Amino acid sequence: MGSSTPVERRIVLASGNPGKLAELSALLAPLGCHVQAQSEFHLADAEEPHPTFVENALAKARHASFHTGLPALADDSGLCVEALGGLPGVRSARFAPQTEGPRAVQDAANNQLLLQRMEGQTQRLARFVSVVVALRHAADPEPLIVRGELIGHIGHVAQGQGGFGYDPLFVLADGRTLAQCDAAEKNRISHRGQALQALLPLLRTQWGWVASS
Repeated sequence: MGSSTPVERRIVLASGNPGKLAELSALLAPLGCHVQAQSEFHLADAEEPHPTFVENALAKARHASFHTGLPALADDSGLCVEALGGLPGVRSARFAPQTEGPRAVQDAANNQLLLQRMEGQTQRLARFVSVVVALRHAADPEPLIVRGELIGHIGHVAQGQGGFGYDPLFVLADGRTLAQCDAAEKNRISHRGQALQALLPLLRTQWGWVASS
């Protein structure tokens, strides 16, 4: 088809989130892997009815692979706040009632609700958790499953213009929010970045995906 990327090095991302696509594309670039969002195939999001990150990630990856015929990559991630019993957890993307408009509008509503729920809380420990699943095909009996975690705390006000989601409220150990980190640094330290770094050697050793010279 005139592409320099081998077909077997294409993988569909089970998400239409442009932030995730940018992060994952950068992280998989060393393998010569071309990541395509499922939205390029006009594929609707899979249902995510499960209570755990790993179950939802598997459901999304199988859905994307089945409908595209490609290997699939899915990330299910969220913010787990200790004072809220682990909420918003798997409902992080839709913590606030669903809003109309672009993703940034929903992100703002989620952040506002989180700040409201955290009013008066002195225990503000939180974790970003990411579970990433990779499948060779929809019925793959041996999915690759990795997990990443980033510990921080919930700030009192949003700070920073980078990232997306809860990044402006997630304060790192050095006092900066994740939204104040540049893209390269975030990819290196984030929960999703950690999970992808754990996935890369598995793609090399178990799938044989090695970057061409």
